[in-house]
Amino acid sequence: MKYRNMIKRIIYIFTTLLMLISFTSCVEDEDYKSPDQIATETQAEIMDCFINKDKETLKSFFSEYVINKYSDIDSQIDEAFNFLDGEIVPYDEPNSRASGPADKKSYGASTLKIITNKGTEYEIGFKGLLTNEKEADKIGVSLIGVHNTSLKNQNEDNSDVIVKADIYIGASTE
Repeated sequence: MKYRNMIKRIIYIFTTLLMLISFTSCVEDEDYKSPDQIATETQAEIMDCFINKDKETLKSFFSEYVINKYSDIDSQIDEAFNFLDGEIVPYDEPNSRASGPADKKSYGASTLKIITNKGTEYEIGFKGLLTNEKEADKIGVSLIGVHNTSLKNQNEDNSDVIVKADIYIGASTE
């Protein structure tokens, strides 16, 4: 009887240890990226496109829906590149965000305090969908906005002359 209790106890301890090891040894997926990380990486790549004036790569970020809806997407991108007054010199790290349920998760990011070699300050940001179970063609970037914050400040100071301070590529609302 004593021998049986001891065997039961050993089996119980062994089973408990085995379960503990299996629960604590979960392997983290090294390839997993959070929606915020994806947004930050996308924004960094978008900034590279503006620095290098890489229209094709920039266009590749847009959803199939935006590409099909805006036949002038190439000219919109050219206009945004030309909107920048000079070459981008320094800029802040991107701020990212993601929200929504797993079946329709939106994401976006922006880079503030982008300064050109001519001293003009800009902000560049995007928004889009990471997932959309009902409309897969809308997955991707839906809008990129370029904002000349130097002109915005000028417009606030001088109400007689309003200068275009914003330009958008893609849809303005989703």
